[in-house]
Order: sequence, then structure tokens, then C-alpha cells
Amino acid sequence: MRKNITPITNLEIKTASIRQFSDAVNLDMLDSLTHGCYSVNSLKSMLNDWNTFVAFCQDRHVSPLPASVTATRLFLSTESKKKKFPSIKRFALTIGTIHKIHDLKDPANHRQIKFLLNELRASKSEDVKSASAFTKAYLDKLHALLSPSILLKDMRDLAIYHVMFECALKRSELRQLGFEDISYANNLAHIQVQDKVYELSSQASTTLKRWLSHNTTDIPFCRIDKHENLYDSRLDDSSIYRVFRRASDLLGLSENQRLSGQSSRVGAAQELASQGYRLKDIQDFGRWLSPVMPAQYLGRTGKSSAEKLKFISIKPWD
Repeated sequence: MRKNITPITNLEIKTASIRQFSDAVNLDMLDSLTHGCYSVNSLKSMLNDWNTFVAFCQDRHVSPLPASVTATRLFLSTESKKKKFPSIKRFALTIGTIHKIHDLKDPANHRQIKFLLNELRASKSEDVKSASAFTKAYLDKLHALLSPSILLKDMRDLAIYHVMFECALKRSELRQLGFEDISYANNLAHIQVQDKVYELSSQASTTLKRWLSHNTTDIPFCRIDKHENLYDSRLDDSSIYRVFRRASDLLGLSENQRLSGQSSRVGAAQELASQGYRLKDIQDFGRWLSPVMPAQYLGRTGKSSAEKLKFISIKPWD
């Protein structure tokens, strides 16, 4: 969310903008303030966050801009009762961004807010566990549903499901993936992620190859609009979330089973554990810096050691 936007220093413009943003604003106002630096989806999230904060402050007859540390802390504490930690953190980032653009002191950068966020992160660690696992069974069902399709969106999304699951990719790793990170040998695709090489299954390799043969951009997983037009721009977190939300709809999952961009890593960790991988091996496979996250995803450690392979892969996929 952070962008290098030059703060408003002209006193007259600054005063007028503060007055405007002390009330509910619309998407065009926010886009103008941020000089078009954000995608539409990011703007919508920021707009909702800021207008929610403004409404909170107005209800309590306090200033939203500039906001006090006390008002900001009370707002985040109140929202934490009904929202997960990533949403609370995003609220803090939005509040800070609007203040910085107006050349005002960021109340969210105060130590009281940092302490609060640390407390919420710890108390809401269960939120991470609630991420539904994207399982091999789900992948098989989606493959059966989408593989016959000739629509570009279906080809791309199915390739995303395969690659994110078989490589336990983070959303950021999918976004950053380049054509130079993809190679083929013996009809199998190999994906380079950091210092590791992941060998895809035959099914995943074929799915990826089919999508890439139709992709005319310079980005492996590019944006596609509703008219099937390809854009030479990367997916953002919201786009990836929608790809997995679509999977939830296709699979007919209930509300408490719905998938997110984190679900493929949860599912990969659980698949590895079911194959007998130890927690340390799962940590290494998923490139986690510590075993804490995979342990939360599993609720237990793996059952036994796994043999070291030349190419890292979860077997059998087929």
C-alpha cells in the first residue's frame, strides 16, 4: 500500500484537502489525492477504510484529520472485535497514508499503536489457522471443471491453482514470477523460487504450458478483463483473492470453507504432512523462515522424514 507520494505543502491546498477528507470521500477524490498511484481495487479498499474511520470519528465528535493517537487506538481496538488482523493492519496503513500525504504526523506510527498492533497480532493468531486448505481433492475437481475450457481466464486460473499448490507459493511470489523462472525438461515444468527449483507434475506442466502458449504478454500470470483481453501488468493481492474466491464458488464451498490466497500454502503443508514429511522439511519446502506458520497450518508435526530429491516436489500428484 505504501507509495512515494509527495506531501501537500501548499497551505491553501492543504487546508482545503484536509477539510474535504474530514468527511466521507469518493473514489475520484482519493485517486486525485494519491496521483493515480494505486490500482482501482487498492483504492476501493483504502476508500472503505478511510470512510469507516471518518464515520467513527464523527460519531464521537473527534477529528479524523489530523487524528489523535487516542482516537486511532480506540478505532483499531473497536474494529478488532469484528475484523481479522490483516484488516486492522490495513486500517492503520490507510490512516497513516492519508496523514502523510497531508504532511501531518502519522498517528498510526506512535508507539501506542505499534504496541496495540503487536498485541492484536498475537491475540488473533488463530485467524491464520482459520484459512481453509486448498486440497489436492479441490485441485482435481477444478481441473475436471476447467481443463476442457477454451476461455483464457479458465486456462490462467487453473494454471494458478496448480502452480501455487505444487510450489506452495505466496501471493507475492506468484506476482513476481517471470518467464525466466520457468523451464521445461522431459516435458515437465520446473519453477525457480528463490534458491529452490520445483518440479511440477505432468498434469500441472501440461496445464501451465497450455496457458503460456496463449499468453501474449511478458508476464506469466497477467491480468485478464471480462472481455478476455490480456494486459501486460501483474496481478495484485485482490486479483489473486478473487481467483480463489472463484474456486470456492466453482466447488460450491460454504461460507466457512471459502478459500483465500493463503489457502494453497495451507493445503500444500497438509499434503506434505500426509506424505510423511517432517515439520522441518515442510518449512524448507514452503520457504518459511521458521516452523511456526506451517505448525499452525498442521496443528501437528509431520510423521516421518522425507527423502531428499534433486528437484523438490510433492509426490504423487497424478
